[in-house]
Amino acid sequence: MRSPNSAERIREIADHVSALVSAEAFGNKVARIAQVAVDLYGGLGECRKYSAAIGEALEREPPPFDAEPYATLYQESATDPRWMATSLLTNSEREGDGSRRLWSLAACAPDKDEQRQLKRHAVDESKHSLMYLALLDLAFPNSVSVEFRNELRQLSPGFSMHMKLFPVKGSPYAKVPTIDDFLQMNIAEIRTTIHHVMQRRALEAHCPPRNRQAMKRIQDSLLNDELAHVGYTAFLIEKLSEGADQCNVAALFCKRFSDFNRITTEEFGDNAFDCSLACCARRDWCRAKKTEPNFYDG
Repeated sequence: MRSPNSAERIREIADHVSALVSAEAFGNKVARIAQVAVDLYGGLGECRKYSAAIGEALEREPPPFDAEPYATLYQESATDPRWMATSLLTNSEREGDGSRRLWSLAACAPDKDEQRQLKRHAVDESKHSLMYLALLDLAFPNSVSVEFRNELRQLSPGFSMHMKLFPVKGSPYAKVPTIDDFLQMNIAEIRTTIHHVMQRRALEAHCPPRNRQAMKRIQDSLLNDELAHVGYTAFLIEKLSEGADQCNVAALFCKRFSDFNRITTEEFGDNAFDCSLACCARRDWCRAKKTEPNFYDG
């Protein structure tokens, strides 16, 4: 589903989308990101079922991460360099963990197109884990010891497209992927995109001027990848929705938005903005702990 891949095109897309999302009214940012991602990376179709389902879910379960108090608290928190640096480490951890989950799903996907796209997503997130560490180096030079910095590289599993897929031992994601998985991925990637746009502005205030150009190149690549992930999951949701009851698709989207909203509200109270490995350990209902029944099974 990808096409914009030149450095200049990636920069243009990132600048445009960042400005677009920043200017969009609160309450409309999620819908705007979804539409832009579908236009860029959702294939040739319009993803009408996906658009209708997410539209209904947003009306019934408006996400707190698309509200002004959330953005205000983020910007206030981000003025603290220690908080901002910790946030980058959390991002790196989360991307590495997500990469392992996606790798396991890809290994078990019987559909070759789904497998290829899940593998690409896993490789992207493995790379992103290291890119967030690079942002830490650029925005906060010498903030961690050389020894600790070397240890941090282990947060990324180091996956690449030429590697053979395998289920990660003990992973609850070593299973055939379902539309439920793609719905959850789609919401997570949209939320990450909103976080990323907020983070772009916040990091610039901390980053030494000499490092800002290099930092922006990394940020542009990250944002472009996040949009691609929203787009391809929207396409797969659309494809898997064929023949399904539209009400069931919308209801499942609503349920998953409700779950993410609950996570976000808890994090908001803790002054945190990303689910990390510790998140799943704290919540017995976390999707990593159990497999929800596929809605196709009734």
